[in-house]
Amino acid sequence: MAMACQVSCFGLKQGWAMTTAAAAAAAVARSFDHGDTRKTQIIIVFLLRTLLLMCIIARRVVALIRIVCRAPARSLLGVARVVFSVVNGRCLWCLDQAALGRSCTGTLCGDLLVGAMANSWRLLVQGLTSLTFLCVHADEYVRPPPSPLLLVPHDKPASHPQQVHISIVGANNMRISWVTDDRSAPSVVEYGTSPGKYTASATGDHTTYSYFFYKSGAIHHVTIGPLEPSTTYYYRCGQAGDEFSLRTPPATLPIELVVIGDLGQTGWTASTLNHIGGGDYDMLLLPGDLSYADTQQPLWDTFGRLVQPLASSRPWMVTEGNHEIETLPVVEFAPFVAYNARWRMPHEESGSRSNLYYSFDAAGGAVHVVMLGSYAEFEEGSEQRAWLERDLAGVDRRRTPWLVALLHAPWYNTNQAHQGEGERMRRAMESLLYEARVDVVFAGHVHAYERFTRIYDNEADSWGPMYITIGDGGNREGLALEFIKDHKSAPLSEFREASFGHGRLRIVNETTAVWTWHRNDDQYATVRDEVWLHSLAAAGKPAAAAAGRPADEL
Repeated sequence: MAMACQVSCFGLKQGWAMTTAAAAAAAVARSFDHGDTRKTQIIIVFLLRTLLLMCIIARRVVALIRIVCRAPARSLLGVARVVFSVVNGRCLWCLDQAALGRSCTGTLCGDLLVGAMANSWRLLVQGLTSLTFLCVHADEYVRPPPSPLLLVPHDKPASHPQQVHISIVGANNMRISWVTDDRSAPSVVEYGTSPGKYTASATGDHTTYSYFFYKSGAIHHVTIGPLEPSTTYYYRCGQAGDEFSLRTPPATLPIELVVIGDLGQTGWTASTLNHIGGGDYDMLLLPGDLSYADTQQPLWDTFGRLVQPLASSRPWMVTEGNHEIETLPVVEFAPFVAYNARWRMPHEESGSRSNLYYSFDAAGGAVHVVMLGSYAEFEEGSEQRAWLERDLAGVDRRRTPWLVALLHAPWYNTNQAHQGEGERMRRAMESLLYEARVDVVFAGHVHAYERFTRIYDNEADSWGPMYITIGDGGNREGLALEFIKDHKSAPLSEFREASFGHGRLRIVNETTAVWTWHRNDDQYATVRDEVWLHSLAAAGKPAAAAAGRPADEL
């Protein structure tokens, strides 16, 4: 059987090559008849390249058929993985070359053909991935068609840092994270307060991970400090490449926090990032769904390059969403492999044993931010719940007047998308946030904006958190357009709109903050929603409540 397959495949390969060669010779002969030498040269190059590509494909097909003929049935999955890896890697390389303005084949016709094939493959893989998730969650909201990805290429030497982003670690330190294609590049950061003059340096570590046949570059993490608050530092990663700058957050109020969810890497994402960069702020919070790589690991790299201009200059504090899980039926990969390797957060410093949930202080401890994990265990007896109880018990509201929480799947939601998906977590944890007097809870997941009044246990309560859904950063799946008019929580919903955008929470002082939501649908980031908040830690019941003002203005 194996010998017959080998002979047959050899004949197929030889016949294919001979047929292609004959076609090439005929095309060349016709071109000579027209006497166009330049055109002939182009055709010869194109056909020879095509012939070479066909021969390479034929050899690989023969090799795979030999494996199938000789190996047991369980090896078919391994063969499928090889085929997927080869095709997917080549198509992504072609898209990357096109983004750089480079030729893949050396001819215009060849580039157009290959580009069309590569884009068709990308759409096919995206569709299959979405279908897989849809089969697993058959009752999930059906979204509009995907929007095109915005791929950012890397055209610098392998040792040069890319995907640079920063996060805070403790009161006075900053973690610098980046990737190099050169896995032997040093994990060193040099930094100082003047451009090009580095008065200090720090050394960290690096890691890599594999997914199917993808292997990441070296993912470096280095903690620098102690740093002065509200100070601009200049730094260089790995003793190579460009110089970056960052500004540390303030040690006292006021402080401004940008909040975006479900970011992705589309044209709408770029619009959101441009609007954010057009105004000053101190820190960015992201409640899950970062790259939308969805098992296509090179998309983690393009996402990191897209957000680098902002993420390298202000701290980005993130928590996971469902698109970070990246497990598939049959193929047993550990969840969150890419997310945990690339986006290391200060969980250990907050007493958490998982990178999926943690907390940190801002503005010298005036603000305490709790990042919860919607996709980590949260029921009674779970590690996350026990950690949250300890963390909230350690917050002194006399010293910390503002308490903010973020999670991915919203607990309150009147949109048709993802109805009820946060209900189990709400029942398990809502009482803890209420008793701690959390001021505001941000969520993502639903691709729209919605702001609720202060709530506890499905009823308006002036001592409960204000709930805000902001999953509208610019994802590739489109907006969640349908709100349920007669939803039981509709009377609690103060403002809702299905548009892309971002939000800003400016905490002015110990008692007052202002929240604004900026819509992307206009040339400029238009403020569509604004509300003032009063800290729940303030002594006595807020005067606004006695005056009968809506609870969401407290």
